[in-house]
Amino acid sequence: MMKRYGTVWAVIVLITVLLSAAAHARRLKVYSLPKAIVPGQLGIIIFENPDVLHPVTRSSCTADRLIGWVKSDIPILRIEQNGRQVWTSLGSYQSIGDSCIATFMAPVIMQPGKATLYLVNGSDASIPYYFTIAAKPDAMLTGIEEPSIKPLGTFHVVGEGFVPEGSVNEKKARQELEENLGLSRLPLAEQWTDLNHRIMKDWDKLPEGNFLYYQQGSKTWRGFVENCGITLAGMTLEFIAPPDLQPGPVTLTLGIRMNGSEVLRTKPIQATVTP
Repeated sequence: MMKRYGTVWAVIVLITVLLSAAAHARRLKVYSLPKAIVPGQLGIIIFENPDVLHPVTRSSCTADRLIGWVKSDIPILRIEQNGRQVWTSLGSYQSIGDSCIATFMAPVIMQPGKATLYLVNGSDASIPYYFTIAAKPDAMLTGIEEPSIKPLGTFHVVGEGFVPEGSVNEKKARQELEENLGLSRLPLAEQWTDLNHRIMKDWDKLPEGNFLYYQQGSKTWRGFVENCGITLAGMTLEFIAPPDLQPGPVTLTLGIRMNGSEVLRTKPIQATVTP
């Protein structure tokens, strides 16, 4: 009888320890946050990986506001300021070994000043982490992922301070051009020019977005985002290079659009165009 009680007691203790450990594991540690961010801008958060056995990689150019706690396969955020709290999802997300790197959007209802962030995994929130809601946006480009840019080639700019991408129906634009111009039968260079011209009409009506300016000599091009993501070096935006770029240096500048207008341009960076 005593042996049976001893076994039962050992099982109870083991379950208690396991539950305690699981609860502790859900309180994830945040390693890095942006020092300052404006409402509606994307920031990078680096934190402890909640599940090292199941790597996760996803790209998202938007950030969804949540009504409250929801069940999710990856952590979510609770951001508080002046007695108000907002739940929001993470955007681009990549787990790398023991850590995760992701983007999040500062809620548009926030005001300049201090704010508090909680990383929520399961039902438990992390300890509070503090950051600043700034009054003026800032952004920067740090380089491109590829060794060089090729005309009509895909490449990725890397930087910080981007904003979520507005939604443009590229499929509809292609369909219109197919019906009116026979888009698919045109040379690739003409397809890029016609599609870029058509989509820019929609992008200029969006409340927010990121636009890349190319400068070579006296000629300037503007491109729209094809996709987005994140790496250890920062956020990434994917573009298709204009077909008539010439071999040699090119200057790249990112324009940030918020609240229906362009609010800033980054300092230019230099890249190389190869045939």
